[in-house]
Amino acid sequence: MKHTLTLDYDLAAGWLRPFVEGLAEGVARARRCDGCGRVSFVPLRVCDCGKAHGSWIDLPGTATVSRRTTGADGDFGLVTFAGADTKTVARLDGFGPGDRQGAIVRPPSALPAIILRPEPKVA
Repeated sequence: MKHTLTLDYDLAAGWLRPFVEGLAEGVARARRCDGCGRVSFVPLRVCDCGKAHGSWIDLPGTATVSRRTTGADGDFGLVTFAGADTKTVARLDGFGPGDRQGAIVRPPSALPAIILRPEPKVA
């Protein structure tokens, strides 16, 4: 039996709106816990300390790759953004085998994405 199912969703960003808008602009917008000061990127709704109140801050946008993998959909890495206390997964665009530093860039489509390009090498 063959059946076609089409779903059309319009998902609102809700409390993540500043984060999602930041991604669209190529900005690493994080959340700083008002209780303990921990900075999370990707933002946490409730901090590890148990507090749910936080302030939005913009990070410098640079990140260090600690782990990386290559799959059918491209290269991805476990990264830590400068100024953040957490790690996240990012698409690695144009990274060579030895590249470990990158900067966030604006995604090519309207969909939010965390994409890093390598930082230029300093001679």
